[in-house]
Amino acid sequence: MRETIKVHEELQLSYVGLTELEVRVLKSIFTLAPQLNENVTLTSPEQVEQADIILVNADQPESLNLWKNLKQRNNLCSSLMLTDDQETADGDFVLQRPIRVQKLISAIENIVEQTSIKFPSSSGEPELRVLVVDDSFPVRKYMEHKLGELIDVPIQLHLVSSGEEAIAKVASVACDIIFLDVMMDGVDGYKVCKTIKSQQNPYIVMLTSKKSPFDKVRGTMSGCDAYITKPPADERLVEEIRKCLDRLGRNVSRLAVADAR
Repeated sequence: MRETIKVHEELQLSYVGLTELEVRVLKSIFTLAPQLNENVTLTSPEQVEQADIILVNADQPESLNLWKNLKQRNNLCSSLMLTDDQETADGDFVLQRPIRVQKLISAIENIVEQTSIKFPSSSGEPELRVLVVDDSFPVRKYMEHKLGELIDVPIQLHLVSSGEEAIAKVASVACDIIFLDVMMDGVDGYKVCKTIKSQQNPYIVMLTSKKSPFDKVRGTMSGCDAYITKPPADERLVEEIRKCLDRLGRNVSRLAVADAR
């Protein structure tokens, strides 16, 4: 049975192995820095398994072992290694002591910006080029995990957080399928879809938490090929990926998707 993964709209940060002083500093930063409070929630160690980013004391072996165990149970989370020696820290991202407001904000922004992932293909094997557009970091991580799990061959995957980024990305990368959030600040999904469809014809699947028939009509009028609610079920993702592959007209024997279970 597949694990059910919670998708929450706010970025959640937790921590393991920090000293009492570091915990107090961390809580103070979240109290005094509105740019963090608007987008990130600081959670307690008891909720660490639900976190998107975990601040780990990289200089403490027990904390590193705890992080490794957590990663096995939740491979969607990223580590931010807190250390005295930045050059020797082993993890996704590194934050050198002492904890300071701007350093923490920059580290979190760096994690969020690392949103373009390429799964290298074997020589001669075609790639499926996928773009995910959503202003929620947890949703982007969810889609990254699910698409890697459901598509059996190497893919080129790009993740962006805004409509403006999506339009710029499509101008430089010819995507085969786009999973596009509807409600975003700035340029919304409907306008993004119309803009892209006026220039190219990728398979566009609109993602939304709305279930109104009117929203589906708007999605159809904007030119999208499918419309599914978040978080998308495995079966629906598989269905739309198969439709995209069929429309591409390629030799899809090497471009298979796993059966949803």
